[in-house]
Amino acid sequence: MLVIENDIDTLEMVGAIFEDCGFTVVLSQTEMPVEQIAEVNPDVLIVDYLLSGYLGSNICLDVKTNCKTNHIQVLLFSASHDLGEIAKNCHADGYLEKPFDLNQIVDLVTEMAL
Repeated sequence: MLVIENDIDTLEMVGAIFEDCGFTVVLSQTEMPVEQIAEVNPDVLIVDYLLSGYLGSNICLDVKTNCKTNHIQVLLFSASHDLGEIAKNCHADGYLEKPFDLNQIVDLVTEMAL
């Protein structure tokens, strides 16, 4: 699993949750080019929509339109309005509005990882 989130507290919390669930987790506070994501080759990518100076939806679209990474399940999360429409436009496999319930994110990601 790869988590891209610029807020260190949220990043570490999400990482700890999924490590406790048995996932191998890679964390990044900054955007990653699709080539680097392909090297990590996660089953699931969790990406915040609003990163510092970059949009997670652009990362999602890059992943979903690249033949080396389009198999990766992408979960977009954010406190932004219209997140469902944003997720649809970037071909995300799912989305989750912040603040989120911990059980909700675990259930959603576990389902995506199957």
